[in-house]
Amino acid sequence: MNSPQYAADLDRTFSTYAEFYLESAYSTFPQDHRAGGSFGVSIVKVNQGPIDFIDSPVPEIVFCRGDDAMKDVLIDCGDGVKTSEKSPSGFTIYPANTAIRTRVNHRHRITSIALPVSSVTEEMQSAGITSDGSNFGHWIGRVRAAPISTSRLMDRMWQVLQDPLQANHLLLDGLTLQLLAELSGAGNLAPLGGARPEDERIARVIDYIEAHYGDALTIAELAAIACLSPGHFSRTFKATTGDPVWTYVQKRRCVRAKEMLITTNLPIAEISYRCGFANQGHLTRCFKAAFDVTPAVARHELRCP
Repeated sequence: MNSPQYAADLDRTFSTYAEFYLESAYSTFPQDHRAGGSFGVSIVKVNQGPIDFIDSPVPEIVFCRGDDAMKDVLIDCGDGVKTSEKSPSGFTIYPANTAIRTRVNHRHRITSIALPVSSVTEEMQSAGITSDGSNFGHWIGRVRAAPISTSRLMDRMWQVLQDPLQANHLLLDGLTLQLLAELSGAGNLAPLGGARPEDERIARVIDYIEAHYGDALTIAELAAIACLSPGHFSRTFKATTGDPVWTYVQKRRCVRAKEMLITTNLPIAEISYRCGFANQGHLTRCFKAAFDVTPAVARHELRCP
């Protein structure tokens, strides 16, 4: 079966990978998009037919995983043709600002994570690692089986972005760093200095806090969810999120209170109770520390046209 031949959009300039997928010949394929985080993460899931296409350059590094068995795949990043006879899934990295030919002779699903090259450069340089692309040299343009841990990170990032309230969450940033660390082989980029198991435990706790922010939470309760001792949990939580447990919980409660102030007519005292504060005065003190205004002023200003 011959692959359809798509003309390249090389006369166009796409500002993002997501825009390229939505407006190029790929736009005919069913696709879902999510984005967020302080690093500018963009994730695209696509169900594609057979293709033979020259991808236009985009200003992002793209981490692409085939979600089906991959066979007879051709990728040319301009430095020679790479092919794959067959693998359980295909994984490769596409460099930024590069026209790339891709050919797949069968229907296939992919998950791609795009990161602005500036984000990758800054984070890797801050860790004392060069970031000219050579860090990913063993992945660029080469179809290989996706490591299980890498696939888990990608799936977790997609899951976190499902909730708009978590789109800029520290959890997503931590997972992004973990992904860069694993694929570059630079363990010191990871949120926990290269140790992987703990971050999934902390992720479970963060999800629990989001669902129970109005409850009277305790360190012992949260530590049990993470399957860690209270002391180990407290240290690990701060290492992962950058905040002590109660500082983090208080910030999330303030964010939830702000949402209720804007979207509901509930009395401030009731919002205080629902968000886990002891009383309205407690909410007011924490809220002013977080946003530099009182809840009453925030409600008035944010509702004004």
